[in-house]
Amino acid sequence: MIRVGKLLLAMTLIGAIGGHWLLLQSVAWVGMFANNVRSCSVTEALAKTFDGQHPCALCKVVEAGKRSEQTQPMIKLEVKLDFWLAPATCLLLAPQPTGQVWPHTDALSSRVETPPTPPPRLA
Repeated sequence: MIRVGKLLLAMTLIGAIGGHWLLLQSVAWVGMFANNVRSCSVTEALAKTFDGQHPCALCKVVEAGKRSEQTQPMIKLEVKLDFWLAPATCLLLAPQPTGQVWPHTDALSSRVETPPTPPPRLA
């Protein structure tokens, strides 16, 4: 499953940079060379294949596809930030002293018992 994912990722990246046109153009060149070598020598067939003066139907399709990709207008994404969740202005006031103090009772005073010696141990 990981190999399939990596293969799909690689194919997507190749397609994103226009690699599919290179693949189609390569197929066109191989086909042109095979047709040209039937009627002339190998060197003449190579020259006729790559001179650009004798394009095949697939070469024309590839060229038209490349041109159409280049002429497509880029989609401009306009980002408008809406701050509808912006916090409202608020005023924080410090609490005012009221003059109340906790009453001092014996329950709140420190304990007078001493801890047991030696300290208890867990069993």
